[in-house]
Amino acid sequence: MSRRYGGWRRARSVGIGALDSRQTALLVGSLVGPLMVAWLTTTTVLFVLAPLGLAGAVAAMWMREGVWVVDLALARARFEASRMAGETAYRAQVWAPYPRRLDLPGVLAPTRLIETTDPRGPVGLVWNQRNGQLTATYLLSPAGALLADSQTVEHQVASWGNLLGSLANDAMAKHAAVTIELQPTSGTDLADHVAARRDPGAPEGVARIMDEVIAAAPTASTRVQARLSLTTDPSRVGGRTRRLPEAIAETLRSLGGLALQPAGVDVLRRASASDLAHIVRAAYDPQSEQTSGSAAWQNVSWGESGPVSAEEHTDHYAHENVHSMTWCLLEAPRQQVDHGVLLHLCSPGSFPRRVTLLYRTLSRDEAGAVLEREANTAAARQAYRQRTGRSPTQRENADAERANLAAMEEAHGAGLVQFSLFVTTTVADAEDLPEARREIEQAAGNSKLKLRLCRGGQAAAFATGLGVGGIYPADL
Repeated sequence: MSRRYGGWRRARSVGIGALDSRQTALLVGSLVGPLMVAWLTTTTVLFVLAPLGLAGAVAAMWMREGVWVVDLALARARFEASRMAGETAYRAQVWAPYPRRLDLPGVLAPTRLIETTDPRGPVGLVWNQRNGQLTATYLLSPAGALLADSQTVEHQVASWGNLLGSLANDAMAKHAAVTIELQPTSGTDLADHVAARRDPGAPEGVARIMDEVIAAAPTASTRVQARLSLTTDPSRVGGRTRRLPEAIAETLRSLGGLALQPAGVDVLRRASASDLAHIVRAAYDPQSEQTSGSAAWQNVSWGESGPVSAEEHTDHYAHENVHSMTWCLLEAPRQQVDHGVLLHLCSPGSFPRRVTLLYRTLSRDEAGAVLEREANTAAARQAYRQRTGRSPTQRENADAERANLAAMEEAHGAGLVQFSLFVTTTVADAEDLPEARREIEQAAGNSKLKLRLCRGGQAAAFATGLGVGGIYPADL
């Protein structure tokens, strides 16, 4: 029997029942506020304030798709304000007079692409000029676990956990991103690959076997690309601002210290500047993926790798005559799962798909403070239920148990990792968006994940899911 994994928990603040601190404050204010005003003035005011207080109490407890309805309303209001100000549409300055700035849209606008070299070849880094962070990327070739024995898989999972834990020991490491891109192909890649390498003088039996393999192969296949990006913050060490060359050297040192092979992946190479420009351009314009040869991307600047036109809608993102939808993680699996829990989400589908996992390893001191606060919050909720005479639900008991277990494991030397997940799918025709949405949500359900469509933030979520830009949701 394969090993099971779990213990994920969503951070919670102190509140009444399932409410967080903000909802609790609104609920208490809506109920107590009108009474206080009536006590200080006159009781007739209560008839005026009571409906407002009732509306506030309902709003405090109203959840939709696992999100507080007030947060949804504020996000929608900000989106509509941005739309009216013309900030949801992007047009590249292709025809603008010189001098002109070629910036990427949205949250990627402050980033710049830097090209450098080391003994192993050219390396590209993305520099966020707003916060000074640098992001370097490994291009990977995942081996997969379908044909591996259970002991090998458990060793790989443990090695990946050790790798994430090592980020806590690197003072410069800010966060990391693992991105898997799935691109459906016509199914002729295997035949073309074999035909280009077929030896005319090969034995007849060998040629017949290869022909049978090609004939038995699926008519549709998927090209899988994987990469890992590490974002560093040079100012985290010593609290001083480092010069850019020194910061680049430290970032490459941190990237080189990642032990990836024990985790079951092979490193192809460090991504060059042309590789990064290619990744971004292919995400915004999938048709550019047909451009053959890396030499075609050598002269493409960072700003030119973005879209010529893009427009953000509430539930999707239109760019370069294609349409994308992006989801973020709302809730991790509640139960214990095996190592292949994400297999359904990372399996081929009818439409291109990009899955990005974001990791942020907290320092030892910060992890201890966070887990102690979470354990105290769970204890405060239990004390409130005891005082009010309300029996806790099984979900509340399980949440408190996970909080205490995490605090105990950290006290014995375990690390703490905050993680999130972004999933993006792209279609050529807007009419295919409902089918693409159904496909993603079904795959997420099979992977025991609960996703939420990033309504009103599709452009930012799309850029975050690229992984190479060093964008982290908490920093936006």
